[in-house]
Amino acid sequence: MCLAAVICEGASVQAADGPPVILQQPVNLSARQGESAQLSLEADGSIPLTITWLRNGLPLATGSNTAFSTAPLRSGDDGTVFSAIVSNTLGVVTTSNAFLTVDPGIAVAASANRTTQLLLYRGWPLVLEVALIHPDAFDSNAAPILISGTNSPWFNALQIDVRDANDQPQSWPFHPAPITNEVVQLNSDSGGGMLWWLTPAETTQLPAGTFAITATLNTTNVTRPGAWKGVLAGVPVSVVITNEPAILDRAQTEQKGRLFADYALLKGDRAQAQRQIDALLAAYPTNIGGLTYNAYLKQAAGLFDDAFQNVQLALDQVALQSPDAPEPPSELLLKEAELEQIVAPPTLEHALINEHVVLNWSGYPGLNYRLETSSDLSGWSLLTTNFTTVSNRFSFTVDLTRDRQFFRVAR
Repeated sequence: MCLAAVICEGASVQAADGPPVILQQPVNLSARQGESAQLSLEADGSIPLTITWLRNGLPLATGSNTAFSTAPLRSGDDGTVFSAIVSNTLGVVTTSNAFLTVDPGIAVAASANRTTQLLLYRGWPLVLEVALIHPDAFDSNAAPILISGTNSPWFNALQIDVRDANDQPQSWPFHPAPITNEVVQLNSDSGGGMLWWLTPAETTQLPAGTFAITATLNTTNVTRPGAWKGVLAGVPVSVVITNEPAILDRAQTEQKGRLFADYALLKGDRAQAQRQIDALLAAYPTNIGGLTYNAYLKQAAGLFDDAFQNVQLALDQVALQSPDAPEPPSELLLKEAELEQIVAPPTLEHALINEHVVLNWSGYPGLNYRLETSSDLSGWSLLTTNFTTVSNRFSFTVDLTRDRQFFRVAR
């Protein structure tokens, strides 16, 4: 497929008499996928000069312009050869070839309810997520890419297109997340993300059938200096809409509970999210997904012991339900290690200052600590539960009242 060309005015045609002469050849160039490539030349000769730009030897555009911009590039355009024929009534001359390199572009990754192939039951929420990922992700030397809106939040550069199985556009009343930032910077280790959703009541009104949701990043009209310009479409998300079954099986019950919990958190209702997971675990107490989700909810609420217990219960169920698995899911193992560090007894440090002992340790807000004392390491008594707290550091100053005194922190 030939590249479409957007003609730009050039000012590099000279006024000397004679056949055409190339004063400046087109040069090799590179651009990222989604960007436009800019080519130009300089020519001399009797006017009028006629310039025909060629792509892989085939004509792109003919006129008097010495510069043009290609349409947004695709990965298949890599290796394209451009040249131009310059002619007048006295002769014809062909430029040298200019080779195009197309580098990887920004990834526009979309998902609906955390999948790219969604079976959506009417009356269930739909949460659409779009992530912008730097093309050189994980390269610490990657140059940042600035994404901007046009006098509006940056996510307005994202266009959401919904089409049915007959490729007919659909109008779905998506609600955008309340983001007001005009720009987002893509780095090797961080990108941009945006959420839209449909409420359960709104999905009830959607027609049954198969649909495709495509997210497109379009910043061609952005005027902010240094902002990326181009057009990139993501891979469409497939959505099949049907009615909810009369009876849900175990997997469907888990899916529904977790989805409605996600939706509740999206709306800022943590209590409703907890009720959804509680209902799931009441029906299926050994559900690994429910136990894992519960651990995250408990941790967010500052209930670290409960969170740690749920992770251990989930790991126990993994061992029982999947005895042949080579190892438990890494997500659970990492969460167990994180929570174990939180709930473990802290390491007590001390400093002697003018017959006072300053005791301090690293802790976590929301946990209840007890400072205990003993003279013989066998009998312990409570000293205090009131401490000076700065960030995650707890401290207490003790007057030495006897020759030998031991301290410990308990929970």
